Amino acid sequence: ITLKLVFWYLFPIISFFAAKVVTSILSLRKRYAIKALDLTVPLIFYSIHQVSVLTFNESIFPYFLITICLLGIGLAFFQAYFYEEIIYKRYFKMFWPSVFLFSLFTHFIIVILSLILLLAH
Repeated sequence: ITLKLVFWYLFPIISFFAAKVVTSILSLRKRYAIKALDLTVPLIFYSIHQVSVLTFNESIFPYFLITICLLGIGLAFFQAYFYEEIIYKRYFKMFWPSVFLFSLFTHFIIVILSLILLLAH
């Protein structure tokens, strides 16, 4: 296991704590209602790209983005069906945490697959 790969394995945790420090120092939560998770999502996207390139020699990021778009469409259908309307504020309050959870889950799965491939060799 290379040091670069270990760094990208731990990058979501590091980026979350860094975002927590940034939001508290700049008081972004009070001013703009920006939480640490909001800042962490793009960094996890980049981490997914890096780990997939280092593990599989190609990026799964385009497929991941397509899945995120499908998640957004699914949430829009969900809100239209259950609430009979789509309110943008409620939509984005539901969409962005869903994106965070899905990206964290995807990163976790890629790390597990990477470790399995490394142990198999």
